[in-house]
Amino acid sequence: MLGGEDGEFELAELRVALGPALATLDEREQKILTLRFYGNLTQSQIAEQIGVSQMHVSRLLARALTKLRGQLADAF
Repeated sequence: MLGGEDGEFELAELRVALGPALATLDEREQKILTLRFYGNLTQSQIAEQIGVSQMHVSRLLARALTKLRGQLADAF
């Protein structure tokens, strides 16, 4: 079919926008997100690696995700 909708196009745009959005986070926030979503580590495992409590990791993760959502919302 010519001219059909590409269901993956929006996802591709989001992936392109994600790089610059991640760059706005500080180094620790980037590390936490990387460990959580690419390393599949739990908050407790991340806490052990970076030397803070699991509760603090939870707060940092929530703050980083809020920042990312804001950056991505501005991009779209």
